[in-house]
Amino acid sequence: MRLTGNGFKKLTLLKVAVYLFLLALCAKGVALYANQHPPEEQLLSVSGIVKKVRLGGDGRATRFQIQSGSGIYKCSSYYGKVWPGMERIATRDRVSMLLERNRLNRDELVSGRRYYIWGLIHHDNVIARYDDIRAMVQDKEAAANRFFNGFVAASFLLLAVAYLRKKAKGITS
Repeated sequence: MRLTGNGFKKLTLLKVAVYLFLLALCAKGVALYANQHPPEEQLLSVSGIVKKVRLGGDGRATRFQIQSGSGIYKCSSYYGKVWPGMERIATRDRVSMLLERNRLNRDELVSGRRYYIWGLIHHDNVIARYDDIRAMVQDKEAAANRFFNGFVAASFLLLAVAYLRKKAKGITS
């Protein structure tokens, strides 16, 4: 199968099916990689002062910029979740967080490392607990995983039909 020259001019059902199946496998691979989170004891523990805060909601993540003795940490919540109490966090407040590095950040060289929040304490009040965040993330990822599994299955079925159709055409010729 050639991708250059006349390869795209002569698209067949089989070629489209192969492309879709490969795309589905790649998407499933990225999802599997993104769904591997470290256990609580391996998360990065950071305490520092809030330099910037932007509340999320409606699909937009809540973002914090935290200054600690180790540098600046750019953190965001999962799935636009605003945990009760986040609205009271202001610049110059002290917070403690459990963080996971965003391994899929393609702009890391330009914008720096980014992290996901797995735990948040503000003025000795627990705003977001690890177990609550883990349960939410696992539920969302399970739903996405079902979608990717369906995409792989449907693209495989299309590939099988296209292949059998091509074979049947070859037999009748």
